[in-house]
Amino acid sequence: MKEIIDYSQIPNNYLICLYRECPKADNCLRHLAAEVIPSEVKQLNIINPKYLASLESDCTFYKAAEKMRYAKGFVKMLENMPYRQMQHVSRSLIAHFGRMMYFRMRKGDRLLSPAEQQSLLVIVGHCGISQPQDFDEYIENYEW
Repeated sequence: MKEIIDYSQIPNNYLICLYRECPKADNCLRHLAAEVIPSEVKQLNIINPKYLASLESDCTFYKAAEKMRYAKGFVKMLENMPYRQMQHVSRSLIAHFGRMMYFRMRKGDRLLSPAEQQSLLVIVGHCGISQPQDFDEYIENYEW
C-alpha cells in the first residue's frame, strides 16, 4: 500500500516532478510530493517535464521514496558520560557541527541524519567513549 505524504512535511522550494510517464514515478519522492499539493498553492518549483521526456538514461533528479531513521536528541547520551568526558565530547561536537547546530541537535530541535549520527558516534569514540548510549529518540522520515 502506497503511503500518503503529508504536504506540511515537504520543505519549501522542494523540486517536484510532474512527469507522469516516468517509469520510476510510483516510487519517486518528487513525483509523490506533486500528487499531494493542495489546489490553493499558487507557485511550484518543478523539473521541466519536457527535459525529463528527452532523457535517454536514468533521471538524475530521482529520489527514492524510502524513509530513513533519524535521531532526535542526545541529552541522555551526554548525561551518562563522566563529566570530564562529556565536556570533551561537547567541545569536539561543537567544533565539528558549530555551536548553534550542536545545541539544536542535542535538544532534538534538529534531527540527525544517518550520516550525521555516524559522524557524531565517531567523534564520541575519538573522545574515549567506546559504547555510547543510544540517541534520545528515533524518527522515521523521508530524506527530502
